[in-house]
Amino acid sequence: MSANKENAVEKPMFVLMFAGFGCFLLSFIGMGLGPWISLAATMEPPEELAANPYKDENGETNAIGRGRETYINEGCWHCHSQFVRPVANEEFRYGPVSEAWESMYDVPNTFGTRRIGPDLSREAGRRSDDWHLAHLWNPRSTVPRSIMPKYTWLFEKDGETWKPTDKANDLVAYLQYLGIAKKEEVRKMVWPSRVVVAGAPQLTDAHSRRGEELFNKHCTGCHGENGDGVGLAKDFLAPSAADLTTRYLPREEVFRVLFMGSEGSAMPSFSELTEKDLWALAQYVHELGKDVRKPALKTAEDSAAVERGRAVFGKNGCKSCHGESGLVPEAMEGLKPAPKHFRDRVYTADYIAHVLDNGRAGTSMGKYPQITGQDRSDLVAFLNSLFDKQKYKEE
Repeated sequence: MSANKENAVEKPMFVLMFAGFGCFLLSFIGMGLGPWISLAATMEPPEELAANPYKDENGETNAIGRGRETYINEGCWHCHSQFVRPVANEEFRYGPVSEAWESMYDVPNTFGTRRIGPDLSREAGRRSDDWHLAHLWNPRSTVPRSIMPKYTWLFEKDGETWKPTDKANDLVAYLQYLGIAKKEEVRKMVWPSRVVVAGAPQLTDAHSRRGEELFNKHCTGCHGENGDGVGLAKDFLAPSAADLTTRYLPREEVFRVLFMGSEGSAMPSFSELTEKDLWALAQYVHELGKDVRKPALKTAEDSAAVERGRAVFGKNGCKSCHGESGLVPEAMEGLKPAPKHFRDRVYTADYIAHVLDNGRAGTSMGKYPQITGQDRSDLVAFLNSLFDKQKYKEE
């Protein structure tokens, strides 16, 4: 009697266990193994991803692969996801929706679980290498209100400055690889190719105050609290951030730069800001160098000096990049970052002298120490004479 009772209990338990195991097996085959086999047979990555991007031709882990290991070891995936989902506004914020083949070599995957920081699956070409290095050393140097921790152990002291270690450079190589197959699509989205600014609206002190708030929120890490280019990121940026106190920039020109950014440098596009905020920020930046205009244009009043400066400009080949009349030729717009138009800005004589002596690291602008004395003064007069005073009338 007792044996029958035990069998009565054991049989249902056995059936339940068998059924549970069977359901698990079916689920594994139907939702795991089946899709994996079908995807493996149908995924066709582009040619550049036909081989494992984390290995070199000898099968050794390359810089991208080592950077991925650092990314995982440092726990970057805890705060950053790597998957653009097909839901509202994801494509607008991050770029094209992620595709299955893009992570076919990612074992383990780095999709992440939540977004405290931005998604990184479309990072290739979005920002410059020097921006990433500055951000790793001190995130507040490029994003003043960032809550990301510093990764100073990825750098080493070299005299008075900090230099990235191989680990830091490898990590940047990995970040610049993410989404490389969609790099051109993202580039067009992140770096607007053209903007037409008809003229600045009527701006008030309220716009200046709002502009100062935006400047402190977005710009001080690179340009410094006073706009003098001495921000936390200064040791890493090439080209260095502009010293906004050494140039007069019309509000329309500031708006254009803010909207388009400066591809090839750490200066991003702020096209995601509202038009009202862009004008407010433009007003504040404009006021930082407002006092440069009069003394700079005064140097251009000497017509003889201007003509001598024109000869210096031509003799040293400046017009090949900056254009004969201060408008950069279309062919030179392909340089990243592109040379500056002298029709839309004027500089202090000291700043021009500094550039002639030192060049601009990270750009096509080299040193011209041979331009000295009177030739240098005449060149300053000529460059400032190119400014379009009719278009940008004095306020």
